[in-house]
Amino acid sequence: MKKQDDLPEQSASDSPRSAERLMVILDALSRASTQGLRLADLVEATALGKTTAHRLVNGLCDHGLVDFDPETARYFVGIKLLSFASAARNRFAVAKLSEPSLARLVRKTQDTIYLIGRSGDHAVCLDAREGAFPIRVLTLNIGDRRPLGVGAGSLAMLAAMTDAEIERVLAQQKMERSRFAFSDDQIRSMIATTREHGYSYNDTHIYKEMADITGMAAIAVALRRSDGQPAGAIHLTAITQRLAPPRRESLVEMLRTEARRLEEEIQPVLDAPMLQVRP
Repeated sequence: MKKQDDLPEQSASDSPRSAERLMVILDALSRASTQGLRLADLVEATALGKTTAHRLVNGLCDHGLVDFDPETARYFVGIKLLSFASAARNRFAVAKLSEPSLARLVRKTQDTIYLIGRSGDHAVCLDAREGAFPIRVLTLNIGDRRPLGVGAGSLAMLAAMTDAEIERVLAQQKMERSRFAFSDDQIRSMIATTREHGYSYNDTHIYKEMADITGMAAIAVALRRSDGQPAGAIHLTAITQRLAPPRRESLVEMLRTEARRLEEEIQPVLDAPMLQVRP
């Protein structure tokens, strides 16, 4: 693969490309939030040239967006991003208003609960509540953004859309989805199953490079706007054994109960422009 150091020096008009490179670095670091990445790992994960990756990641360090541990020579997502995540979360009033529902679900299920919001053709994690039964790897963090269809909550939203909208999303996001572990045919099959059962289920790790991490599964139900379109989803992740029938059906009913409660109590918020899709 051609490294981006081979490209000519950027001009000011190339700033969108610079922003893209910075986001690629932050995205790679967020996926390795526990163990961090060495410079060589970062180069491999981003396909950036070594010089470019080193310059950009050090610039992020200078602004507190990335931390560097000199003992391990590893880079980590910076603590300053927590304040950004908190500020972004506050823009979505649905996160604050959904707190009682999420707390009830964690208390009743003892599993990990996520609130997923829809932003255009992407799913964004707005809140996360870890349950008493631990899972091997937390699959979502607040602020994580994925194409619709990737992950249980994201899939529940995509399945709630019209067939024409689904095909548009699959076509437009084909390249972005290429690093995830789902083909178009798999997603279409999962959509059909989601519609048949009324909830989404996924027991495949979303990232191809993490396919060997097994034993986890997730279910989700969509949160709908007054016009029936998806505005978000309530998503539960647990070890696979805890999502086996008949317990799964009981958990799904709990998610549905809270989803209906939120749709009744905060419908104007779900219909608000920040959660609406583009026309």
